[in-house]
Order: sequence, then C-alpha cells, then structure tokens
Amino acid sequence: MLPFYKFPSLIFALFLAMPAPAQIRAKVAPYQGRPTIFINDQPHSPQIYALTHAFGGRWSWEEKPARNLRNFCETGIRLFQVDLYLEDIWPKNAEQLDLEKATRQVRGVLEACPDAAVFVRLHTNAPYWWNELHRDECTEYADGPIDDVTYGPPRNLEDGDPDRPLRASLASLRWRQEAGEKVREFCQRMATTPEGQRIAGIHVAGGVYGEWHYWGFIEHDPDTGPAMTRYFRDWLRKKYGSDAALRQAWQTTQFTLATATGPDTAERNRCLDGIFRDPAKERRVIDYFSAQQEVVAEDIEYFCRIVKQAWPRPLIVGVFYGYFHMTFCRQAAGGHIFIERIMNCPDVDYLSGPQTYWEITRKAGGSGNSRGIVESALLHGKLWLDEIDNGYLQTWRDMDFVHSRPFDDSVYASVLSRSVALPLMRGAGFWYYDFGRHLNSGWWDSPLYLDRIRALKTFFDRQLHQPQRPAADVLYVYDQENFYYLKNQRQPLCEDLPDLMVEEALRSGTAGDHVYLFDLPKVDLNRYKAVVFVNAWKMSAAERKFIREKVAQNGRTLIWNYLPGYTDGRENNLDFVAELTGLKLRSIASPARPKVLFSKPGTTWTFESAVQPLVAIEDSGAEMLGQLDSLGHRVIARKKFPTHTSLLAALPIHGSDAWREVLRAAGCHVYNEKNDFTWANGHLLLLHTASGGARTLLLKNSRTVQLNLPGAVTWMLDAETGEVVMRM
Repeated sequence: MLPFYKFPSLIFALFLAMPAPAQIRAKVAPYQGRPTIFINDQPHSPQIYALTHAFGGRWSWEEKPARNLRNFCETGIRLFQVDLYLEDIWPKNAEQLDLEKATRQVRGVLEACPDAAVFVRLHTNAPYWWNELHRDECTEYADGPIDDVTYGPPRNLEDGDPDRPLRASLASLRWRQEAGEKVREFCQRMATTPEGQRIAGIHVAGGVYGEWHYWGFIEHDPDTGPAMTRYFRDWLRKKYGSDAALRQAWQTTQFTLATATGPDTAERNRCLDGIFRDPAKERRVIDYFSAQQEVVAEDIEYFCRIVKQAWPRPLIVGVFYGYFHMTFCRQAAGGHIFIERIMNCPDVDYLSGPQTYWEITRKAGGSGNSRGIVESALLHGKLWLDEIDNGYLQTWRDMDFVHSRPFDDSVYASVLSRSVALPLMRGAGFWYYDFGRHLNSGWWDSPLYLDRIRALKTFFDRQLHQPQRPAADVLYVYDQENFYYLKNQRQPLCEDLPDLMVEEALRSGTAGDHVYLFDLPKVDLNRYKAVVFVNAWKMSAAERKFIREKVAQNGRTLIWNYLPGYTDGRENNLDFVAELTGLKLRSIASPARPKVLFSKPGTTWTFESAVQPLVAIEDSGAEMLGQLDSLGHRVIARKKFPTHTSLLAALPIHGSDAWREVLRAAGCHVYNEKNDFTWANGHLLLLHTASGGARTLLLKNSRTVQLNLPGAVTWMLDAETGEVVMRM
C-alpha cells in the first residue's frame, strides 16, 4: 500500500490519464457581469500559461518548456498558449503548409496536460524568404536604409523588429492576400487534426513583436516604400476626391493624388504650435499618420475575419491592440489609435497587452497597471488579457557560467500576486509569459511561486461565480486620437502624463476605472465623484457639448490636465479650453524648466523642459492650488459652479499626496492614507506595498481596519468586513 502522503500525486497522475473531451468549442460571452472564456459551454477564469516566442523556450516538446507546462498544469491551469510563425510552417516554393511543427507544438502541451485547451499565437508576418523575394512589397524608412542583416537563427524570429528590418509592409496588399490564404489553409487543415480538436483560440499577431506596431516605429520612421505609398494615395483619393481638394487641405501645389508621398523625417518631427501640430498647416503629416494607422486596423480585421470564417467550429480570436501607457512617445508612428474601430470589430473577442513597463509601476509598490484601457474593452464586451512578463524582477543567484537557479524572492512573490489579482478583480484576465532566466529555466519554476500561483488560481476560480460589482468612484478618461496632432517624439508631457502622473494618482488610496473619451456616453456616470481627463486635448464640438450637459453635473468634480479640447482637428484655439473649463485663461511663455509649487501639500515638481503652449489661470473666482514657482502665475486652480466643480491643471498635478487631497475634496473615498497601491471592487480590497508597517484602512461602510504588514506584500481583504482573505 502506498504511503498516505503519495495519494495526491497518484490522484493527479490518474487525472492526467483520463481522456479529455474530443473537441473544443470556445467563445467569449458575458457571465456574472464580465466577458468570460467559455470552453464547451463552461465558464473559465481567464488565467493562462504561455511559453515564450524565443529560441530555447518556445517548443513545447523540449525538456524545459515541457517541465514548465507540467508545473502549471499541476497548479490547476488548463488554458495554455504557444507561439507559431508562418515562418515555421510556410516553406519556400511549397504548394501547401507543412503543419508538422504546428501539430507537434500543440501535442507537446497535451502531453504535459491532457485536458488542456490551447491558444495558438499565430504570427502572420511574411517568412524571411518572402521578404527577400518581394522587396518592392517591403517597408522602407524615411530616416535611413533597410538594415543589412540576415534574419532567422540563431537570432530570435522577432529580433530586429524595432530597428529598420526587411519586413513586408503592413500596407502590402500582396502580403495580406498571400498570408491570408495561408492563414485560411492553416485553420481549415489544422482544425481537422487530433491536435486541432484541442485548440480553443487563435491569437492573431503581426508587426513589431506580434503587437501590431509598425516596423521600426520606436526610433525610426516607416513607411516610405512602394506599397505604403500606393495605399496612401488610394486613401487620399477616398478622402479628398480631387487634386484641388488635396492641395487646399495641404496648402501646397506640389502634390496631386497621383504623386502624393509620405512626409520625410524633418516634416514628421516639426510642430508649429509648441508640442501641437497646426491642423490647418500640417495636414499632410496628420493625413499620413492617419492612413498608416488605418491600414494596420484593416490588417487586423482581415486576418481575424479569415480565422473566424475558416475555423469550422466556434473559437476565440484575439489580438494585441489598445496600448496607451508606455508607448515611447511614438503613438502616431506605431501606436494603436484605431482602438474604437477594433473594439467594435465583431471578429475580435479579446484585446491584450503587457502590463506597463514603466519601472515604478512594474516594481514592488507599483500598481502593475495594464498598458491598455481595460474598462473600455469591457464596455464593448471584449475580454482584456494582460501579459505578465515580469519574472526578471526577481532576485537570481548565479551558480556558474552555465547554470543558474532562482532565489525564492518574497518581494517578487508580492509583485507576482499583485500582477495576477488586479486584472481578475477588474473583470479581465491574463497569461503568464515565460521567457525564463537566460531561457534555461522557467521564471516561476520554484515552489514559492508555484504555490502562490496555485492558491491564486483556486481563489479566483471561486470568485468567477460572484457577480462583478464595481466600487470605483474616480473615472480616468483617455484619448488616442489627439496623438495625430502632437509631436511624435519626446516632449515634456509624453511620458509625464500617461505613465508617471497616472501612477501617482493610482497610489492616492482611491479606486479608479479607466475609459476612452469616445466611451463616455456608455458609462454610468452616477458612480463617479471625480472625472480625470488625462489627455483629452482633441475634442469635437459634440464631445464638448456632451461633457457640459452630461458629465459636468450632479456636483461632480472634473479634473482637466493641460489644455482640454485645445484642438478640434481643424484648428487649435484656447477659447475651446476656456469654454470647456469655465475658467479665464491667458497665454504665457513657458520657463525652460517649469517648476510648479503645489499649495497643498506644499510640494514642488519640475518639468524636464519647456511646455508650450502654456496658459495661466486668471479667474478671480477660482481657488489657487498651484503656481509657477519662479513667476507666480497660477497654473492649477479649482472653481465651483452650480452644477459641478472644474479643476484645471495647466501643468499636471504630481505626487500621490497631492492627488489624494484633490480627490478627497471631490468626495472620493480614500481607503488608505499611505502611498501604497490600493484598489477595490464590491467584494475585495487589494493592498500592495513595498514596505511593511502599520496601516489603517477605511472601508466604504466607514469601518476601519488596522493592519501590521510584515514587508513587501499583497493582501486582499473582504470589502465589507475588512477580514484579510488572502496574504501574499
């Protein structure tokens, strides 16, 4: 007879030996108030494990990846993701795809976890041989020649993506058609294989790192190649219809619809109104970036539609798209500005992206915020999935030049717990993306981490069946379209607002939701005491009217950053800002490094360079909250109206203490007076901190909770009773 302590292992082995259901039918559908993954009509908590794309860790049948798959299967994870490239299965001069690697990749997952449901991240990028054969269909760059690099092994397949690589233009209709035919063939043939029976979803990938960024966009200027030029001219014909209309819009006689080209680097980098483009004089650049953004959205729609139509049974289709945070000040060149269109695409079930790489957000004590605007995705019925790829933050103990082993890092364990808990509490999900240490071991191949992952899986499996109950009373509002009208390179607000300022606000002890400007009409505004317009600098007249009539009501506080509504896409006008905020303004010259003195809590913040255009608030009825330290100009002020309060921060508010006071004055609930990350829904209160010590939390029902934290931890509490339900 086996010793009693071996019974759990035996039970697990017998469980793995049980035959899995033969065929998977999968979908995303509403469940308990949130978009949810259904496998054969059963809801599943969206917790996924994914192998890496990188050599050494990507093939499921190899020793280390297979071990990591088994590890996660033993934690209870049953949803898995693997990478596959057209490069892997589309041989040169072959009449059809070679699916051997595809079937083997899925089979490796099933050998490790027989009842797994598998998602395939299918990279639609053209194979390298195709790019060499069709160089006239490839991306070219305004700032220099295509790199002279031989791609492929021993380099990872995505190496070179952010440089000036030889890659099929995302505007190439030939690539789109031929790759689309191969995607269709993959779906039709793979679905009939035994391995294909276990596929629950296809993640359609393309562009830089598969994330639908334009090639080279971070430091370079795509795309001046023939394919993009043809697309741009066709786009202009549809918009303008005649040479006369084009010349009037561009204020030049140099171009016709037949000769128009994309701007060079100098024109892309020039802005005639400080950090803003003048839409009346710089329309050529705005048009080009609009066309480049639209063609990427068309690619996504095209490939996702093929997958949905070609797979013979229901499956889940998703993409990387919708990044707002940490986009390198290059949103127009390679960001995700067509997010509203993709959110409305019926062939896309989920959107996804990594949790932000902004260092103070990602490390212990930070919020771990997603790069996407999660609540907007949920409003559209789309599941949002975070990618957790932060294993490098843990402390490692190197043994020699070949081997290494993890040091069980309790600080990182708290980061991992926060990274899991936050998206699930928001009604979203995630996958663990396992690059591993030097690709020779799993990031989470440690009893400490695997036990934590198992406990979180069990806890949130139960939470899945609880109705989603929001508790946030702060609403953060974002806009993507304004990036067409902004400098497409570093400027003093490009990271300051979306990354640093937002993180400071998230550590104010309040709970907030995040949506896009275009989704304001979908939001239940009655829940929110304060609405923070993070970067709503481009607004139409209709949007300004909606905000005046619907948002600026019921005693709500509207917090405006910088110059809300400054452009409507046709002209830049400070009168728009004054009308929207209700404050009297005057244009002023910016100091070389503006320094703001906040009146409460008496702190200062210095911006790295001049911010232009800039206004001072000259309204005797407004309460001054911040001024330019050297000049005394009021740049942050608050004014009460019969229907609402308007707070304009012409230079953004900084510091969690300052945000706490502003939001408290708006009537928002402050759970935590310390600068930890605190977030809540109607069931749970999440507390993550890098430092231990005493904490006093105030629940919404006025109950206080006294805690003594042992160090860097993530704890979850019952939102009603204050009972600690999970210490991590």
